[in-house]
Amino acid sequence: FVAYLNGTELARYNMGEAGSITAWNQPADALQEALVYQGITPLRFTLDESVKDLLVQGLNTFAVEVHNESITSSDLSSNPYLHAGISNIGSFYHATPTWFYPPFLQDSTLLPLIIIDTEGQQIPNEPRITATMNLVNNGPGNYNHTSDPGNGYSGQISIEVRGESSAWFSPKKSYSLETQTDSGTNNNVILLGLPQENDWVLYAPYLDKSLLRNVLSYRLFEEMGNYSPRTRFVEVVVNNDYKGVYILTEKIKRDKNRVDMAKLLPEDISGNELTGGYLLRIDKLSGMSSELFWESPVSPPYAGYNQVTYSYFDPKYEELNNTQRAYIMDHMQKFESALVHRYFKDPESGYRAYLDIPSMVDMMILNEFTKEVDAYLFSHYFYKQKDSDGGKLVNGPPWDYNLAFGNNDYYEDLHLTYNWIYTQDNRVYWWNRVMEDSWFRNALRCRWDELYQTVLSSENLHAIVDSSLMVMGEGVQRNFQRWPILGTYVWPNSFVGQTYSEEEWFLRNWMDDRVEWMDSRWGGQCWPLSADNEEVIPLPESGRVYPNPSNLSSTFVDLNGLLEAEVSFRLFDMSGRVVHQGRAHYSGSEFAYALPDLSFLSNGIYTLEISLTSQERAVFKLIKQ
Repeated sequence: FVAYLNGTELARYNMGEAGSITAWNQPADALQEALVYQGITPLRFTLDESVKDLLVQGLNTFAVEVHNESITSSDLSSNPYLHAGISNIGSFYHATPTWFYPPFLQDSTLLPLIIIDTEGQQIPNEPRITATMNLVNNGPGNYNHTSDPGNGYSGQISIEVRGESSAWFSPKKSYSLETQTDSGTNNNVILLGLPQENDWVLYAPYLDKSLLRNVLSYRLFEEMGNYSPRTRFVEVVVNNDYKGVYILTEKIKRDKNRVDMAKLLPEDISGNELTGGYLLRIDKLSGMSSELFWESPVSPPYAGYNQVTYSYFDPKYEELNNTQRAYIMDHMQKFESALVHRYFKDPESGYRAYLDIPSMVDMMILNEFTKEVDAYLFSHYFYKQKDSDGGKLVNGPPWDYNLAFGNNDYYEDLHLTYNWIYTQDNRVYWWNRVMEDSWFRNALRCRWDELYQTVLSSENLHAIVDSSLMVMGEGVQRNFQRWPILGTYVWPNSFVGQTYSEEEWFLRNWMDDRVEWMDSRWGGQCWPLSADNEEVIPLPESGRVYPNPSNLSSTFVDLNGLLEAEVSFRLFDMSGRVVHQGRAHYSGSEFAYALPDLSFLSNGIYTLEISLTSQERAVFKLIKQ
């Protein structure tokens, strides 16, 4: 169609270039099915104030010229709607349809603006369709307009609706998209400073009225020192329809700037090359054919737990050959067999031979802190390193935390700020099992003590919320004008705030209460274990380590009141790895030992174990900063 006001073109769609002359027998560019009868909001075009210059006193003519797709088309129908704000008390109009909403964006925003045009196609769940996308980003503090050129990206994309539960429950749809060249091949680009790639997600926070839960969770895991999907707040317009505040998010995949694991090639069928580059997922299986996943033959050691089901993620099933699929299935079986074995605590033959402990600890802390309803159950990703890179199973990245931080009402006590998730039935049993090992509990306690003072401190948690609110700005108000759900129950909210401020403060208070409960309930103690895996019983404090904290370039150990003895020193990192060890002979009533320069070590918490020949031990916590 082409729409005119007093003979001047106002809007055009699917009919050649804007401003071009339209012949009476010119066909439309493509087929366009009607939308309203399908329950879909029709295409909309918002006119700016310049339209006033086209109006004349008295009679004005608004005309819409509609063309069919071809002379053989079976039907032609069109229902144009003209909506306008009226300031007088006349009644020369009808009420707006139920699907209508006013143009909240008002053409400009301080948030980056993503404008998608599908040329009238409905975006399906699958398969993807081709569309165009403009990303407008005029920089911090500058307004972005729908009429601005796409200076952050302007080009072709393929796009589809993403999500499982959310795709059904939420009218605000999330999308998976791929930036493409004009020929349809991958187009690796930088979007809003995110590293160059072609696969992206536009996540639509709807069930999460704070709009923050995913961003916050991913940020925390990243600040712990792990890869986590990077995010940017944007506002989205699809076919002139304002969709609200979205989160541009990196899609999980193998890439040097995302999941940085070795690339598995088809010819990698033996030796070290076969052993790594497998990104797996534990998730819902709906819609998946049977060859895309497998069920572990290993039975969990607890009643009420199901066998773990794994699915291939990257590479996909069809990208792996039989040898590679057989290898990773066998490796996961060996890992689980070691985990359920009676000697699972053995550092050489037990679970520690297979698991990357730091990521296991961090994922547990994140899941327990957020109490995400699907933790240890769905949306769980992990990957297998090549043996030459360590050969361990690395947990992460995290994904889908919109029902975290108390935002659910349907699963026992998960909305409350107390109790654990890992102990609940019918979840992946790995964490329940490793928590039976005092070595793991101690490693967890050490890591928690560090994070409680840094990443998970109240100051840092509130700072992340504050900075996010500053970035979103007035976009929050527009989002809830478009989706007026504040004060309304949306499944599965456990708390319904009447205002956005109430939703924000529910989140803040929940985090504060949760982190304090966890700090008071963690078991374990921050010292290492002896070789036979028994807990060390430390000597009463009989000395000191100084300076502490420090950069460990010049550190001294003083032990007082000891008899003559041979003394052994071992310094452990958070994973239990010995990063320094030595021996010295003590003689006299005082003893001072200078550690070598250890400033090359990464920042964090270390444990110094001092052993005497009598098997007595002293344990000190060192903080490298």
